Amino acid sequence: MFESHKICIAGLPGIGSVGKVASEYLVTALECSTFKPFFSSGFPAQVMVSDGLSYLLHAELKVPKSRENMFILSGDAQPLEVEEMYALAGEILETLKAEGVEDVITLAAFVGDTKEKVLGAASDSEGTALLTENKVPLLTSGAIGGLNGLLAGLAPLYKMRGFCLLGTSSGADPVDLDAASNLLELINDLFKLDLDIALMEPEEEVPEEIVPDEVDMNYR
Repeated sequence: MFESHKICIAGLPGIGSVGKVASEYLVTALECSTFKPFFSSGFPAQVMVSDGLSYLLHAELKVPKSRENMFILSGDAQPLEVEEMYALAGEILETLKAEGVEDVITLAAFVGDTKEKVLGAASDSEGTALLTENKVPLLTSGAIGGLNGLLAGLAPLYKMRGFCLLGTSSGADPVDLDAASNLLELINDLFKLDLDIALMEPEEEVPEEIVPDEVDMNYR
């Protein structure tokens, strides 16, 4: 079962900000503290400014206050080029491997024709069986782009299992809270987190999405 393993749940910017919104909600709800930041020369060449303070775009690996067997990964952006995506994914996975993580679970969006609210994919048949056992419908074809796909796909090369959970989205909204909420409900159930998903509310200001200009995949 998932809860018996040391895991990392990751959600980085993509279509509808689905994975990013879900991971950042987990960071707040689980009272996480920063374990390690990750920087990349592949991130857009800019800094973010808040209340007069500037900071570099980065991803952060965080640890929940009361859960020693879990990490949460969130971030400001994804690298713009494929080579930098692979390099950053490798750096993150090396860190997770060193910390004894066994399952890497990424959160992303699915844009397509389905009646399911959430779909799942895994890096091996044992993983797909585990998803099926937990009543998670499987993604049967397609591609999962960017770091949310790479982290799950590369995980076996680092002796970890990879999973990707995808919230169904129209892809039309900059921030799809419904898709993110559906993912959080599944995460809540799988890991018995006792989260109040009803606390999800629309943000007053929608941050500008930072993703590569050339997006040639449906799932992100």
